[in-house]
Amino acid sequence: MLSWLGLSFAEKITLPLSGLIPFALYMMKQRLVMKTTQVLGVGLCAFLLLFTLMLLRDLGSTMNAYSRKHDGNVLVTQATTEQMTEIQNMAALHDFQVRQSKPYVYAQLTAINSVLLEEFTTRPSESLATLQSAIRLHWSEQIPSNNRVIKGQWWTKNNDNWRQISVEQEVMTDLGLALGDTLSFVIGQQQETFTLVASHVYQTGSGSITFWVQMPAIAKPYIHANAYAMASLELKPEQFGLLATLWQKYPTLRMVSLNELTARYDRTLTMATTLVSGFASVICLMAIVVILSSIRGIEASEKKKNSVIMSFGLNRKTCLQLNLIEWLFTAACAAIGAVFTTYLAGMLIYQSQFSLVYSPNFAVLGSTVAIILCCVTLLGIMASKNSLAHSIRKLFTD
Repeated sequence: MLSWLGLSFAEKITLPLSGLIPFALYMMKQRLVMKTTQVLGVGLCAFLLLFTLMLLRDLGSTMNAYSRKHDGNVLVTQATTEQMTEIQNMAALHDFQVRQSKPYVYAQLTAINSVLLEEFTTRPSESLATLQSAIRLHWSEQIPSNNRVIKGQWWTKNNDNWRQISVEQEVMTDLGLALGDTLSFVIGQQQETFTLVASHVYQTGSGSITFWVQMPAIAKPYIHANAYAMASLELKPEQFGLLATLWQKYPTLRMVSLNELTARYDRTLTMATTLVSGFASVICLMAIVVILSSIRGIEASEKKKNSVIMSFGLNRKTCLQLNLIEWLFTAACAAIGAVFTTYLAGMLIYQSQFSLVYSPNFAVLGSTVAIILCCVTLLGIMASKNSLAHSIRKLFTD
């Protein structure tokens, strides 16, 4: 699209003009399919490299900064009421922060609308795989500050109906749920059925601890199961020794440091970057092949074109300038397309998966465009050098 729009627009505005640029644009428009093939090859290569080397790096640094700001440096994934009380007392005594603390019970989804979970949906999904094991069921009277209701209505404080739940939007989509559906859970030793009344999504600004399924706080007296809590802490470096004391006293307490979480993420990110970079390198070689083969395919006609130009009294330098304009335009289309698609991919991924605003490094994007322009133009000129070695006498003999 960029190739066609760019060439058509440039040709239109330069139509009243004379010189090398209008002529070069006209010649490129006559070979639009070939030029588009070159743009697609180079653009795909550039997009993969940008997406891997810049977007994934930005994603890692953004998530790390957000976690430190809102989630502290220690995440408590499972703590009993007694253990959570001990943590809060220790925080008050040693002056460290408990940034979040949210209660939950373990619940196993067994049926939807009285149909067994395995029979309700056979379409494989990440949500279905997770729901086949026990999940954390959170209770809250108010809408959590890091959630937003997008469908249905959250329960009110004066509503005494405790058999209501809100389900995360992605889970609803994966399972094909709708408002009014009934979901049966095994909680502790009892089975309870809830009506789906709302759907929520995660939003940034108040921590990362969120839950797929939530119920009213008034349901807790009716639920006879062990209650746990998730929490996030912010400790000073010299206070990490307190965690050993907690674990000695409560061996079942589950905690993980932010460094360990980010180390896991960094390992995954490094592996993904290596794999995609290798694939991008193959695409880069294919892009070079596309450029060289396309030049080779029209080399004979290019020789004749250059000979005709020289027969009008122009020299080989003019032909070289025409080639330079052509390859600069080709590289510009590929670079602009790669940068735009990288920005679009980043914006969509940040918004849909993390509810964050993607802020790319425009200096890196600008330098990338410049590098693509230089590399592609240089390769094109070098590959086209043979087509310039033609004479007017040779044109007549051909």
